[in-house]
Amino acid sequence: MKLPQRFAHRPVVITLLTGLLSLAGCGREDSSESVAVEAADLVLLNGFVYTVDTENSTAEAVAIDEGRIVFVGSNDGASAFIGEGTEQRDLGGQMVLPGLHDMHIHALAVVAPERCELQSKPLSLEAMVPVLEACIDRFEIAPGDWLVAGQWSFSAGNQPGADLPTIRAALDAVSRDHPIIIYGDDGHHAAANSAALARAAIPGGETVPISAESLATTYAGYAPYIEVDATGEPAGGIHESARGLLRPIWVDVLGLEGDLAERLQEIGPILAARGITTIQDPLVYANMLEAYAHYEASGTMPFRVRAAMMTPSAATLENIAPHIAELAEVRKRYADSDYIHADGVKLFADAVLEGNPLINPPSNPVAAVLDKFKQPIFSGSLEDDTFELTGYVDQESAECAVVQQSPEAYKSAEAAGRFFDKFGFYPKQCIPNSGVLEHSEDFIRQYISAATEAGFHVHVHALSDKAVRIAVDELASVKPIADRFGVSQSLAHLQLVHPQEQQRIGELGLATVFTFNWTGPFFPYEVSVRPFIDELDGLEDMYRPDGYYIENLYTARTLQDNGALIVHGSDAPVGGRDPVPFINLMYSLYRSDGDVVLNADERLDIESAIEAFTINGAKLFGHDDELGSIEVGKIADIIAIDQNLLALAQSDDIERIADTQVLLTVFDGRIVYERSANDQ
Repeated sequence: MKLPQRFAHRPVVITLLTGLLSLAGCGREDSSESVAVEAADLVLLNGFVYTVDTENSTAEAVAIDEGRIVFVGSNDGASAFIGEGTEQRDLGGQMVLPGLHDMHIHALAVVAPERCELQSKPLSLEAMVPVLEACIDRFEIAPGDWLVAGQWSFSAGNQPGADLPTIRAALDAVSRDHPIIIYGDDGHHAAANSAALARAAIPGGETVPISAESLATTYAGYAPYIEVDATGEPAGGIHESARGLLRPIWVDVLGLEGDLAERLQEIGPILAARGITTIQDPLVYANMLEAYAHYEASGTMPFRVRAAMMTPSAATLENIAPHIAELAEVRKRYADSDYIHADGVKLFADAVLEGNPLINPPSNPVAAVLDKFKQPIFSGSLEDDTFELTGYVDQESAECAVVQQSPEAYKSAEAAGRFFDKFGFYPKQCIPNSGVLEHSEDFIRQYISAATEAGFHVHVHALSDKAVRIAVDELASVKPIADRFGVSQSLAHLQLVHPQEQQRIGELGLATVFTFNWTGPFFPYEVSVRPFIDELDGLEDMYRPDGYYIENLYTARTLQDNGALIVHGSDAPVGGRDPVPFINLMYSLYRSDGDVVLNADERLDIESAIEAFTINGAKLFGHDDELGSIEVGKIADIIAIDQNLLALAQSDDIERIADTQVLLTVFDGRIVYERSANDQ
């Protein structure tokens, strides 16, 4: 890694009497002779320096010169590095850590674009209507023009009512004169009104409205991503790649419009204030790299970034080779950059694992599973607290056998209604469903192989057990090549992992990137997942500790014990635009809401948690020889925080870790953030 030569040495003469450590350890040789040493640019004193070295040793002070750490040790030892012009900070005993690594963050979406935002508020369908109506007025959207809204809380709220039974009905109530699409705060879900569905178009082709008829013909390949009502008509939910039938997906989801370089000027200080000095952006296109390059050229960029570049827009086998060749040219273009590393690729192996229990029939989760989804039967209403899980469809029953033999006979509203009145569930629930992969298995395997052979770091979104199995199998196949090139292999999210893969991931030493604040319980979310995977006796059974889902949910500790590298990635703006590193860190230890613990055996200890946010991220990036710990010779990415994480982790106040504030951020040897009274 290159280091800009910004600083001039300023020698001073001092007498070293005692207390100075050796340079090979943490400072300079003990000596009673007068020797000339160079004054440091910056000295941090009176801190609790948690170095994250191999011994997790601690110190009091750090000296930094020309962007490098030149001393770690005692206050007395650090005084040798103080000369005329040396900048000093007395930390008053506060904790000091290496700069944080966020290895899965969509940085350009940390600041909201200028558009309608639902701010992840759990709104009922009725409450959502006036909020979106106000957006039309506020942004002066003319009839016929799109209303695009972001940060829709897809997993909480959305309670239907008698007049608004579906989200399509709610969005139609907002306006029938405007096509409307709202994007979920997880980057995978969306919902649209009738006017928007009417504008759907075959990719690169003619307009064909989304309807029951076109879902059976033109858009059959997109049907798993589009929610339907009992008649087969779209209910408004339109997810994953199906969103591209209406609008350019990532331009909308991440707000990739306008001056991206200008937006980065807002984002950099936010990351610095959170103590984040290294990121991996897991969804990068050419214009985004140009924005990063412009920021770097400004001389004010306070973080380094690995770009994990996206698969080709047409994900076909024949497009893999030319696409990888194109990415290799991009990598070459940024080879001389100090802070931008265009050496990663991102692959979606699957989607997400949420169904929708609030519509009739309930929509199944999308991500592919090794088994088939259960078919829960829900009754009652969230409006009056009567909503309940009352049973499951037996797909081996005689009534389901009839549907499976002649599914076309049950597609009309009348036939579906008669079936429901007789049996208490919908004919659609008789059809076995195991979800889908985001791409064909052949594409996933060949893309991982081709990218690895071209020397790229491969980062795979693999959330559910089937995608994880396929990805791990291929990563294992090409691991000798990855090792030869010295490139990393990583899996993101790992919500549901079969025990077999938990063992294999560990044996391979793969990097596993977790968004730890997802590991805490959130009942409205669990309702959208667990009843489709584990057969429960009722909603009160949601947190029963046994069952395939709970036992294999975010198994961070097991993976670590098996040999995997555990790494933090906030996935901001998912769930909120702020990357909240210390909330994530708290959940890695806690996995609780104060009442329920979600898979308690998978909690990390505090030392492992800090490593996940620092040195392990550096290992995934491939620069742990330069960063990730506070050691002499390494680049000075350092933060000071206002709480001692070690003490809090051992106390009854573990939740207070979430309130931790960054006091000081040093990036590449220069102070890029310092908390002031105005930040309180």
